Amino acid sequence: MWKKITVVTMICILCVFFSFRITDAAEVSGIERDVTDYKQISALISDTWDDDYFEKMVITPGTDTMEKDGEQEQVSDTFDVSSSKAKSITKSEDVLDNYLDKQDGVYEVKENTDGDLEVTAPYQTKRLIVESDQVKDTCGASEVYVNEMDHETILQYDSEEKTEEAFQQLSRTYSSCYPDKVVSVEDSTMGLPLSQGGENGQGTYSWGSDYMGLNELKKQAASNGYTRRVTVAVVDTGIDTSNVLFAGRKVSSQSYNFFGNNHNVQDTFGHGTHVSGIIADATPANVELLVLRVSNNEGKSSLLTIKTALQYAVSKNADVVNLSMGFIDVNASLYDYLDSTIDKAYNRGIPICCAAGNGEGGSKGVDVRYCYPACYSKTIAVSAIDSSQQLANYSNRGSAIDFTAPGSGIVSAYYKGNFATMSGTSMAAPHITAAIAYLKMMQSNLSVDGIYRELKLYCRDLGSKGKDSYYGWGCPIMTNLFQRGISHKRYIVIFRTTLKSVSNVKKGIKVSWKKAYGADSYYVYRRKNKGSWKKVAVVSSSKDFYIDKKVKQGKKYSYKVRAYNGGVFGGFSSVKKAYFLKPLKEVKVRRNTKRKAKVFWKKRTYTTTYQVQYATNARFKKAKKVSVSRKNGSLITKQLKKKVYYFRVRYSYKKAGVKSWSGWSEIRKIRIR
Repeated sequence: MWKKITVVTMICILCVFFSFRITDAAEVSGIERDVTDYKQISALISDTWDDDYFEKMVITPGTDTMEKDGEQEQVSDTFDVSSSKAKSITKSEDVLDNYLDKQDGVYEVKENTDGDLEVTAPYQTKRLIVESDQVKDTCGASEVYVNEMDHETILQYDSEEKTEEAFQQLSRTYSSCYPDKVVSVEDSTMGLPLSQGGENGQGTYSWGSDYMGLNELKKQAASNGYTRRVTVAVVDTGIDTSNVLFAGRKVSSQSYNFFGNNHNVQDTFGHGTHVSGIIADATPANVELLVLRVSNNEGKSSLLTIKTALQYAVSKNADVVNLSMGFIDVNASLYDYLDSTIDKAYNRGIPICCAAGNGEGGSKGVDVRYCYPACYSKTIAVSAIDSSQQLANYSNRGSAIDFTAPGSGIVSAYYKGNFATMSGTSMAAPHITAAIAYLKMMQSNLSVDGIYRELKLYCRDLGSKGKDSYYGWGCPIMTNLFQRGISHKRYIVIFRTTLKSVSNVKKGIKVSWKKAYGADSYYVYRRKNKGSWKKVAVVSSSKDFYIDKKVKQGKKYSYKVRAYNGGVFGGFSSVKKAYFLKPLKEVKVRRNTKRKAKVFWKKRTYTTTYQVQYATNARFKKAKKVSVSRKNGSLITKQLKKKVYYFRVRYSYKKAGVKSWSGWSEIRKIRIR
């Protein structure tokens, strides 16, 4: 048995463009075409969505009414049953189960601890997600999407029955196989929307902003020099930018509607606008909103939609992400569908602030371990307090709670230009998101661990000493942040440097790399032949190469690079090797016979082959390359046109699997008559 409850979950993050492959599922080896961005998955979601999808229906035995995702309706309006028969059909779990077995679709019925019957449709999206990109048997899927970058396969079926059969078969082979679950946003409005205003006299609308000192930071940011743009991704129901609270606030042009597969992120539900409003209210204008709409007009979404938005947020290098969807399940701790994306965000220093979840209808919350993804260790789970600094009765609690924040009676923007007072852990999470925005404003490459430690330093301990299951470490009071500064400067994100090439140039060996996030300099290391590694250079972060001039002809050198910042090193790059080969100097060219030219040079030791390149332009566009044996020191070209030709020569040397080319010789030119 499991407790009847709904949830609002918020996340602050991070995505990555995908490398997808769509396969004709009638035959896995059939025609394939590349899909290069998130729009392909967004289109799949949009094209297959049905407005009849629901998260959960709750029926009180013996009645002909039910609650469908929080709304009351007749059983006969949803199922093919007359009102007169509804009471007898729904009188027990077994009777209802037997009835639903005869209906279209696949339903599951459970009796909860209150004695009510909970009906779910786990396969209503007709879609499975398998965390492997090597699914050989797709079990009759009508469409197959292979996401090679994230190592997963998305399977779309023609019926719920086929989806269930495929799930039973695939889950025996793949431990991480999921139906694409429908999730809902809970509209937790308390009281009527306000027509205008609601400012608390402190320059903000939310009392929580004043309580946490965020309103003071908002006033002081510019004068303290903290004007760096910070991007907060809000994964929710969209935004109504007509509200006065968003005046002067930049909403990123990269914002996207993953449910509609377009750039229209207009909010028609209100929840996303309220969440975005809390963040905008508590931060200055240099905090930009990346709005990612993941729900339909009724606040419904799915795990695939949410994950796609999170991946997108990471790909856009969001500083923090706020997600307002999740679900309650007795087996929530066993879910890991979003974990890989959350891990990527974590590794890139993008924190995810999750609301801990709410009890239903103001009832007492449950343990957050039943709420996913708030229960995952690499998210920041936030409980809610009221204005008396007590844990809100509805708030989930448990050992996984990290921090608490104001969540009850929060005034913020609402759709249609209005304001509303709302309560929930959904309102608490964006207060922590706003606090993190200030930390990122001060040190952009602060790691998630560093952010966590900073928040702990500012916490007002509201429960038993230290971390507890109601308030976590407490509520961060950030008033003195600018005066105190960042304390954990060593906790930063520095990525492993990617070494692109090691090649010969005119005066030495050029070592080139891809710049690493978080670096303020690069350390270059060299090994001669099989000798020991030695640091040969420290290069500014403005450069992505180093030319090693202390090299000798024909000698082999190995190189590796790592990034550095404030006492912290990133991981070493891979190792690349090269033989140093000086460019040829004695290169000459002359007309040999009519419409032919002879190129000749002084032969070198340490040579495997020579290469001659010639073209009718000095940039060698559309040039011809001719290889010449190391035994020769010249080349006679084939018939040329009556034009000016440009020539250059280089040579290679290969030994023990390492092949290097010298730099090109100086250019020689000749007119062919």
